[in-house]
Amino acid sequence: MITLTKRFLTILLLLATATGIYAQHSPTVSSIGLLSAGEKQAYAKLRVPHTPLIQNNYDLKYHRFFLFTDPAVKYISGSVTSYFVAKPSPIGNIQFEFATDMSADSAFHKNQKCTLVHAGRLLTITLNSIVPAGAMDSVTVYYHGNPTTSGFGSYGTTFHNGVGAMWTLSEPYGAADWWPSKNDLTDKIDSIDMYVVTPKGYHTGSNGILVSELPYETYFTVAHWKHRFPIASYLIAIASTNYARFSDYYVRGNDSLQVLNYVYPEDSLSLRVNAATVLPSMALFEDLFEPYPFWDEKYGQCEFAWGGGMEHQTMTFLGKGAFNSEIITHELAHQWFGDMITCGSWHDIWLNEGFASYCTGLSYEHLFNGFYWEIWKHNVISFVCTEPGGTVYCSDTTNEDHIFDERLSYGKGAMMLHMIRWIIGDNAFFAGMRSYLQDPALRNGFARTSDFKAHMETASGRDLTGFFADWFTGQGYPSYTIHIAQQLPDHSTTLFIYQTQSHPSVSFFEMPVQIRFFGGTHDTSIVFNNTFSGQSFSLNPGFVIDSAQFDPHQWIVSANNLILSVDNDLPAGKQLALMPNPARDFLNIQHNLGKINTPVILAMDGKQALVPVKLQDENRIELDTRNLKPGTYLFRIIYEGRSITRKFIVSR
Repeated sequence: MITLTKRFLTILLLLATATGIYAQHSPTVSSIGLLSAGEKQAYAKLRVPHTPLIQNNYDLKYHRFFLFTDPAVKYISGSVTSYFVAKPSPIGNIQFEFATDMSADSAFHKNQKCTLVHAGRLLTITLNSIVPAGAMDSVTVYYHGNPTTSGFGSYGTTFHNGVGAMWTLSEPYGAADWWPSKNDLTDKIDSIDMYVVTPKGYHTGSNGILVSELPYETYFTVAHWKHRFPIASYLIAIASTNYARFSDYYVRGNDSLQVLNYVYPEDSLSLRVNAATVLPSMALFEDLFEPYPFWDEKYGQCEFAWGGGMEHQTMTFLGKGAFNSEIITHELAHQWFGDMITCGSWHDIWLNEGFASYCTGLSYEHLFNGFYWEIWKHNVISFVCTEPGGTVYCSDTTNEDHIFDERLSYGKGAMMLHMIRWIIGDNAFFAGMRSYLQDPALRNGFARTSDFKAHMETASGRDLTGFFADWFTGQGYPSYTIHIAQQLPDHSTTLFIYQTQSHPSVSFFEMPVQIRFFGGTHDTSIVFNNTFSGQSFSLNPGFVIDSAQFDPHQWIVSANNLILSVDNDLPAGKQLALMPNPARDFLNIQHNLGKINTPVILAMDGKQALVPVKLQDENRIELDTRNLKPGTYLFRIIYEGRSITRKFIVSR
């Protein structure tokens, strides 16, 4: 899901060197803030706490909806018939979650009216007979009401070009605002039939296949949609207005998939080209992962009067401004990650949103000639590092703003995948993604982070416990300082990697660190397995290093990184190292230069700083830096008649 808000920061709108359909529609390369699309609503929302069922004693199998709605009026009535299996014990009553201000008129079990009690947001129905454990039965609830605006809207109405329009958007807890539902992440409904009656002139979009659209009585039309895949309650949706309808087709071999588009008539011409940008992304995801999971039905894109997009299963809802490649690609990716496999708890929402966000990045890597890939990574890393803390694990699942945190659930979640890919390699990463999608215990069901972790570990043979402790439940990000000391003329080099953390919850981020070295017309990249701050590495690039680049391909979420110095001003065999760097209270100078003069410490403005020497012997000097303000300083000595200078940082 994605919401367009004030945090929607368009960084670049570029016409690229791409060909085909992308030559007609250039992508929006934004900050990851754009990718919290269905999550932030432009109007004030009524916060309604989720009320889980007191008795979760049944397994839902099927819903048949028969609903009446006029898109020009915020009102709905009708019935929902629910087929269920009693488990694990016999049951004499059944519960649904249902909004307080909606009215449950009656309930029927075995074709006879039965008792119902609607207290708070719980609807309890006393069945007319005991349902044995393992037996299937059904109950029908008739209801009506004016749905409230909770969560991200739940049930909305508006006018466009003078015509009424209605839509639903139930993520995360809004399904119960417009129908009696099992409003949680424990039970997918195996299949649904959706019948929606509207005044003539309106068309209704929904999940699955449009079976029929027929006259109903004198002045109405009934649309019948059929969906035969397991679906979470929040992914069931309807939208009605005087839609203009057109189809594109994604071709695979001798077969094709209908991509059905429902748009407002006045927008039909302008959105026609944009809507088709979904086709290259469909091909990419099939190539990287597996075939589109709902091939037997369709994929749809339905316009609604809202700022972003919502990945309703087989029928994404998109605001007019959301018909762009970034949001279209994000919502399409949800059909694999979020719909076919759904997070088993809102604590693990990154399994939906982080994955779909990273899929957008993958589209930039593989499409548009890869032109936008580096821009996308830079924007996401920068956005994640705008604040020092916060976990990808969502600790507060009562608050939509926390669940759908664009910086953490989306941005940092996406970069977690990118960093796992960096650690274990492309082959293992994509093999793990495919095995995750194909796991029969997860497919068309629910997953938790531990499930995904297990697949990545199996694919790679690596233990990722430490990584998830740092990046999933830990907070913040690392900052690196790189010190390079090279000896001439043999080019032997010592590299020092120092790390600080933005948040105390993580003592050290163990990561492979890539450094690219430059010298004249030469360059080379080397990956260092960095396991502690101040770690040193020996190398010989075969040329004089004059500069270096940290993490040139942007694999690591980090900020405020610094190549402190490239030192090749000492004779062969001579070394001078400042540790730790950044320093706090003390700075140690390790060297093999023999006796040297007392160093001079300079601030970056050239003014000398008074720094007490705590200890000095033939190979070591220890300076007391407690009185230095945080910042960058120069350490300078005279050796063999030459001025030798090194930078160091003081950090508190």
